[in-house]
Amino acid sequence: MSDLTRRRMLGRTAAAAAGIVLAGPAAQAFAAESGHDHHGNGSGHRPFDEIYEGRRIEGRLTSGSGGHHDFGIAVFVDGRPLHIMPRGNGWISVMNHYEVFASPYEVTRAAVRALRGVNLV
Repeated sequence: MSDLTRRRMLGRTAAAAAGIVLAGPAAQAFAAESGHDHHGNGSGHRPFDEIYEGRRIEGRLTSGSGGHHDFGIAVFVDGRPLHIMPRGNGWISVMNHYEVFASPYEVTRAAVRALRGVNLV
């Protein structure tokens, strides 16, 4: 017969549940210590406005409190918004979804190259 009793099973289940509950706050604390703040201007974003390959690219700082998709910066190509988002090790856009870039500036320039003169819809 198995040594696994109802009491031991409940104890192991409680331990696993406690580990899951504590993992979220621990991950947030680790991200705060490592400087990864994607929800605010404290993350070191810099605004930019330039002409790149004949297209005007802009990066405007935002408050970071606009909800789920506000990462502290909004980028535009010829005045149209380019949707970007942080990934664990950088930034991706709708134009370069499988390629990671170090900053919003770099991902915007890569999107312009990927557009090859076509307008952003």
